[in-house]
Amino acid sequence: MRNKKKLTEIEFESIRVYLKKFNNKNIEAIRRILVDGIMQKDIALELGVSKEAVSAMVARVWAAHLKHGVRPEGWRTVEVVLPVEYAEVVEELANVLQTMMRK
Repeated sequence: MRNKKKLTEIEFESIRVYLKKFNNKNIEAIRRILVDGIMQKDIALELGVSKEAVSAMVARVWAAHLKHGVRPEGWRTVEVVLPVEYAEVVEELANVLQTMMRK
């Protein structure tokens, strides 16, 4: 299972201040990926860059979200190394919980 990174508009806006190294065009492109669900390959074509370059930008923004982003009260970010079969279960649980919190 691939971990799909997704943010709400509020979550994205809460980290915009930490994205000063990006130009406005790239910030909007990354917002479209993380908030609107546009495919990275489509954004790469629009920007005229490689998929790897877009993936690197998304990774940097996601790291800013993990470090500075809005979290529900009582939640915290953890990073663990697990066997793939357990990692998939934990990722799915995290996705379910995040979806529940957004409703």
